[in-house]
Amino acid sequence: MRRTPDPRRHTGRRLLAGGIALGAALVLAACGSDGSDAPAAGSSATPSSGPWSYTDDLDQTVELDRTPVRIAAYGDAAAALWHFGITPVAIFTWMDPAKDSMFDDLDLSETEVVGETYGEISLEKLAAAKPDIIVATSYTGDTADEMYGFKDKTQLAKIKEIAPVVAVAQVGSMKDVIETNEELVASLGVDTGEGSRVAEDKAAFEEASDELTEAAKSGLTVEPIYADGDGLYVAKAPDDPALKYYQDIGVNFTEIGGKDYYWEILSWENADRYEPDIFLNATRNSYSMEQLGEQPTFARLKAYQAGQVHPWDTSSMDYPSQTAYMKELAGWLGSDQDVAS
Repeated sequence: MRRTPDPRRHTGRRLLAGGIALGAALVLAACGSDGSDAPAAGSSATPSSGPWSYTDDLDQTVELDRTPVRIAAYGDAAAALWHFGITPVAIFTWMDPAKDSMFDDLDLSETEVVGETYGEISLEKLAAAKPDIIVATSYTGDTADEMYGFKDKTQLAKIKEIAPVVAVAQVGSMKDVIETNEELVASLGVDTGEGSRVAEDKAAFEEASDELTEAAKSGLTVEPIYADGDGLYVAKAPDDPALKYYQDIGVNFTEIGGKDYYWEILSWENADRYEPDIFLNATRNSYSMEQLGEQPTFARLKAYQAGQVHPWDTSSMDYPSQTAYMKELAGWLGSDQDVAS
């Protein structure tokens, strides 16, 4: 099962809407950055003038005459780039980024939003932003010709006429994904060496990891969920890079059944199949605490009754975002009570 527009919102269906305007974009595509265009305000990269080559996670090698300075990106990739010091000139995503917690600390006025519904991307606006490259996210099963974030092969092919598309795979451990992002931004001119801001962020990330490992010794069990009218979606930690990393360093997640990728989907009548000490409730469009309490079976769960339902933030794959969330999670593991034993 492919990961869908937002894995904490939907399951094995893509919610694709409406038509994509294609005509004028192909004309504009020929007007890409000629090297005189500056990157978006706020970018801290210092690109070299020499040739640039990068091989992405789908084994695509992109070679350009000079280092890219104008970067467009899919939502999650865009947020990560931002925290590494690169402000995208354009972003496209699956929802209004102004309402997405992933962008809460980012100045969206500095970038052009060219799509806020999954699969709907204004090619005219994207081309007008003159990106040198476009950074996307990919998942297991994606290929260079068909990948996550785009409506279909045809749309992706049209977008590649505007600028090359490189993919950062969101699989395996979160630390590996972050390190891939670090390698990408380093190639784009961001200083990642000793004494740099990125190096400081990485050191803080390692400290937060140690803090979370220590807090996880409490032995409390954690269950990440998304909830809506269809039922309770319980996430499988090994299928989410961030959760997998937390698990690798000691966090005890509920062992989830079923063969489907990422989720086990429970009807509300069966919402008590597992009894964790802590719930992490998705912050992207999931039920509120009040709505969870309106489900009688869920309301009987001890973690809910103890008020041990905490936000599950969709944090981007970069050091400061993950550091902040790991510190929160460590705090809950250190202060909450064993209610499931």
